[in-house]
Amino acid sequence: MDAMQQVAVLAGIAVGGGVLGAVVSALLHRRALAREAHRLAIQVASGSLASPQDTRALSPLLDAMAQRLAIQRDAQGEYDAQRRQLSAEMVRLMTQTDGAMRAKERFLAAISHDLRQPLQSMDLALQHLRVDALPAQGRNLDQIGSGMRTLAGVLDSLLLLSQLDAGALRAQAAPCELQDLFADVLAAQADTARAAGVTLQAHAGGHAVFSDAGMLADLLARLLDNAVKASQPGARVLLAARRHGSGVRIEVRDAGVGIAPIHQPRVFDEFFQVGNPERDHRKGFGLGLPIVSRLSALLGTRVELRSRLHAGTCFWLALPRASVLQRPPRAVLLDIDAEQREALAAMLRSWGYAVQAESTIEAACARIGGVDAVLCAIDADDDPAWALVRTTAAQQPQAVRIVLCAAPGPGLPELAARHGAQALSRPPAPAKLRSLLAQRPLQALRGAA
Repeated sequence: MDAMQQVAVLAGIAVGGGVLGAVVSALLHRRALAREAHRLAIQVASGSLASPQDTRALSPLLDAMAQRLAIQRDAQGEYDAQRRQLSAEMVRLMTQTDGAMRAKERFLAAISHDLRQPLQSMDLALQHLRVDALPAQGRNLDQIGSGMRTLAGVLDSLLLLSQLDAGALRAQAAPCELQDLFADVLAAQADTARAAGVTLQAHAGGHAVFSDAGMLADLLARLLDNAVKASQPGARVLLAARRHGSGVRIEVRDAGVGIAPIHQPRVFDEFFQVGNPERDHRKGFGLGLPIVSRLSALLGTRVELRSRLHAGTCFWLALPRASVLQRPPRAVLLDIDAEQREALAAMLRSWGYAVQAESTIEAACARIGGVDAVLCAIDADDDPAWALVRTTAAQQPQAVRIVLCAAPGPGLPELAARHGAQALSRPPAPAKLRSLLAQRPLQALRGAA
């Protein structure tokens, strides 16, 4: 081994020794810091605070921890500010949406009322013209009459939409035999189906449901009318009921053109139609399914659909069986405002609920045993009435929890969600309230207080 190799070996040994020494020194320093931190923690926990001289060795670590905590506090502050901003924006958008909906309701009600009277006058004039009409004028008069009936039908649908959105209609739930109801619905649609060359069939299966018979008949008639318009001559439309879990599922099936997946989310929007770009009034005006959606919400359910292009469509809804309903659903209502409390209790009773309306938290909490829904008027984040919501979440987690707010603050909807509750404006829109009562309760978040 020459001199150069010896120098290289010695240099390698020196470098390795230096690295090893640095590693050992770092480990020893780390252990010393850990022992010092542990000793300082014991002294702080015991109440005998360490002197500044004792913490001098830990000052770099403490400074780093302080900087990290400051960064986390700043990030938390930014997150809280963003959350408050988003909550305020959500409340603002909800207020704007509610105002727009109310403006639309007033417009529809006004236009329906203002145009109905001229139509009635035109109908009377048309009847007088028919008396003295010449044979050559008969076709023209028939076209005028057909146009007036079409316009009257649109106005009736618009008026019904405005009434449903305004909460002017209420369901009166009662046991309902589907055999007779299906027969009445098919009889009402028989002429329309015969003119289209479509066969209507019904199979009630001996089932009975707990619902409003009139609203359910109107809903099914509109689904049948929609199915007939979508079917080709010679096709068949089926109205059927079958057992589904603890309830009854009612279906309207057709073998028509079907609905593309891209269009299915919009079929319940007003004036939306598939396959009618020329807006032929004989195919409807796109109001039937929006009315169906709102009627189903009043009945405490929702209409679902399954469809494939050129393979037909099936609309269905689920309702409780009358034979398995051992008792009416129970609701507890807490509101210190006597007038609003009684008005809301009357509306819930009209839907078939057995209502316990209370003005004190103690009385309401004593009533929640076996309850199906709890409605609580709350005006602030620190309102004592939150105790009822928390007690219900703990003792009756299966119950639907609804918070009614006259003027909800930015954080109130989030606080309601933490308790597994839904927030509604007070007084609530009947259709929105009925829809929430039909849903499963939200799962309360851990740590909600």
